[in-house]
Amino acid sequence: MNLIKKHVLPLVGAAVLSLSVVLPQTASSEELTVALRMFGAGKGNPFSGCNCTPGVFAWSPVFETLTTIKEDGSPGPMLADRWEAIEPTRWRFHMVKGNVFSNGEPVDAHSVKATFDFWWTDAGGVFSQAKTMKGYVASVEVVDDYTIDIITATPNPILPVNMRDPAIVAGKDFADRGIEGITKEPVGSGPYTIKFTEEDAVAVPNPLSKRKITSVDKIKFLVLPEAPARTQALVSGQIDINSAISPDEAATIEAAGMKVYARPSSRNMGITLVSYRNGGPADSPMSDVRVRQALNYAVNKTAIAEALFLGKYARPSTQPAFPGINGYNPAIVGYPYNPEKALQLLAEAGFPNGKGLKFEVHAIVNDENFKNAYEAAIQDIKSLGVDATLLAQQFAGTGQWLEHWLKGDWPYEGFGIGFDLTATMDAGRVWEVFASCLKHGGKAPYFCDQDDMPMISAALKEFDPAKRLKMLQDLGRITTEKAPIIFLVEFDEMMGYNPRIKNFSHHLLQIPYEKFEVSAR
Repeated sequence: MNLIKKHVLPLVGAAVLSLSVVLPQTASSEELTVALRMFGAGKGNPFSGCNCTPGVFAWSPVFETLTTIKEDGSPGPMLADRWEAIEPTRWRFHMVKGNVFSNGEPVDAHSVKATFDFWWTDAGGVFSQAKTMKGYVASVEVVDDYTIDIITATPNPILPVNMRDPAIVAGKDFADRGIEGITKEPVGSGPYTIKFTEEDAVAVPNPLSKRKITSVDKIKFLVLPEAPARTQALVSGQIDINSAISPDEAATIEAAGMKVYARPSSRNMGITLVSYRNGGPADSPMSDVRVRQALNYAVNKTAIAEALFLGKYARPSTQPAFPGINGYNPAIVGYPYNPEKALQLLAEAGFPNGKGLKFEVHAIVNDENFKNAYEAAIQDIKSLGVDATLLAQQFAGTGQWLEHWLKGDWPYEGFGIGFDLTATMDAGRVWEVFASCLKHGGKAPYFCDQDDMPMISAALKEFDPAKRLKMLQDLGRITTEKAPIIFLVEFDEMMGYNPRIKNFSHHLLQIPYEKFEVSAR
């Protein structure tokens, strides 16, 4: 890890100082330019992903959802202002009257039904949102123009939280223009409208939105995949917000008079281990829990947090949940760095001194935080004698990250992702979406232990908050012991911004552009 501190970090800083980026200048105090690593896979198509990175930065000012998540993790109002469970599998949502989409269509119960019904069509069922949300929603029924019932296949005590994820689209417009139309120019009810091109997007005010704009009347979204390019653009004043920075970039940004905003993330970093593929147990060493545990003991997570995150912006990850998430278990210690224990477990599994064990990991590495952490983990594992490699991949495209995530057919031993709990702030999402037989309706698990399923099912149905918490904490302990991923670090979401934005913030990566007070350059 000393090599990382000495060599990797200065190299990143050097790249920032040497790179020249030419971007259009921001024209006025009411215009902001935001640099992203990438757009969501579907650009303006919210069915293509969750209300999380990478789509959230351009989607959140355009689309609205039935609910939101408040700072304390509880559901709050958005398009619906109240809700109740009228039966164990039926929730009733009462919508706010008077909201309209940017094309003038009313935002009502019929809009919600049109949005959700698309999940069950052949065209809609291929998208990630449908594969996830159909695990929660069995059907929807319009009660009246502004009341809708959402029926679940099984009791779901946190459905109001789940409803902060799917963006509601204008039903008539979507019926007319389809996916192709909303990919380039979606219609939402948020404070801005947006148009996407191949390389950028521009958002302008939606005059029909109830959410009034304080200052920003134009947002330019630019894709700059390389971290040094984004940082150089920020320090030179060519952009106003860098949506993803690494700790070593923070010093450069602050030295140039710009600001850094950091807050604990609602996701953690990890390397997922493929012990299940194509609908059955994988014929792989990753199916042996001793190998999975060994790989966890092999990684010096504390050194990663100290060297790569400056001992300030990350903590070792010990379990599927983390502080601030309902279900976090402070009693779990996880896998402290213990290479001797790792070698012992590998020998017991038939790989003395790591020999004969191949560990190929594919990961999206255009985020410096993730890239550096993955590289450090692979280096630690290689030091045991394991044939460990890290290969870069893209998010979308044939043979890339998203395709394998949806199909469950990973042709390698590991891939880059931890647990993203942004959508619910509840540990139940770990087993609904990630590390259990439930992933994508049971069609694409990377880890599946049927022995866990009765307990998982009971926890996800439990309406009593105290009982649910205890069950989630117990599941967290069990899952940690079975090590479906290499737990790396809990990290801060870091963004850089121009101090002319007086009240910069973000919550669950949603940037409230409409609330910003922006001064002239």
